[in-house]
Amino acid sequence: MNNKSKTTLLSRRQLIKYIALLSASISAPTFGEIERLTPAPALPGGKDLGTGNFAFIYRNPQLREEFLNFLINVFHLYPEQQLQTLIQEAAETYNTDQNIYRHVQTKLADIKPFLAELTFALPALNKQKSTMATQTVQLLDPDRRYEGYLELGSTGRYIDALEEEFNIVGERYFIAEKAPSYSLSDMIDRNQIWQAGPFIPLANYRPAIAKTIANNSLDLVSIFIGLHHCPIPLREEFLSSIRDTMKPGAYLLIRDHDAKNTKMRAVVGLAHDVFNMGTQESWDYNERELRHFYSLSFLDNWLSNSGFVGDGRRLFQSGDPTHNALMVYRKA
Repeated sequence: MNNKSKTTLLSRRQLIKYIALLSASISAPTFGEIERLTPAPALPGGKDLGTGNFAFIYRNPQLREEFLNFLINVFHLYPEQQLQTLIQEAAETYNTDQNIYRHVQTKLADIKPFLAELTFALPALNKQKSTMATQTVQLLDPDRRYEGYLELGSTGRYIDALEEEFNIVGERYFIAEKAPSYSLSDMIDRNQIWQAGPFIPLANYRPAIAKTIANNSLDLVSIFIGLHHCPIPLREEFLSSIRDTMKPGAYLLIRDHDAKNTKMRAVVGLAHDVFNMGTQESWDYNERELRHFYSLSFLDNWLSNSGFVGDGRRLFQSGDPTHNALMVYRKA
């Protein structure tokens, strides 16, 4: 990156940080523009029937301590030990995920520090961006020119960090559930005021990609959110539509969990539960979320049979018990 680009980047970051500080000092907004929590209905007393991810992990001392690393190293939106205690107490009182989830949500305000958006949420976001960029440098040639970029799962969260390390030119495209806006949370998420590039609605994994992106036009595609939320009947169609945008030999960065057994499916499932719970998503939203978890071996076979070639490298994030690995594949 040249000196002019570095200066522009620094100024942009300083401006975003200033806006965040000013807004937080005035109204302490909730990061991500999450809805205000409404009190949950009365919960049944004593023990209720049913089991789930919370009880599976939090009633096992070893698994509970392992999961604490997710709160510390990945989630990090609340004081970790206090959140750990809240979840453990709820898991010892209620068996069903629904009751545990809703009960803990009623207590989150009690442990949330003042300006938590700046002292917890923003550093956690920046850590994930930095981790993705650092790992990507280990997988791709930073001296190569990458013409055309597609990011799936956000409206520009990672492109800024990647551009610090790589020469990415041409158009940048973004596929996500929600359209980008000029809200404070969106500007912080993409680390710039203006929108990062053309947006394509995910449309429940039926995006109209061909209407926006020409075939064989992109050198780099990133799917840092994995493919486990994709409806199973749409898997092949969706992956093919992504592959069509890529030039021969183009790179696919993909990150997903190694949910290879019952324990790992529970750990990964609970990570999703806690993320949704901590960002104040409703239980109904959490329950509707598709989670077709699989092993990395399954993912490798799937990609290999879909016209991609991997090199076998899997980069895991230190301290992440969900075994989320970043990998690189090339279009054959």
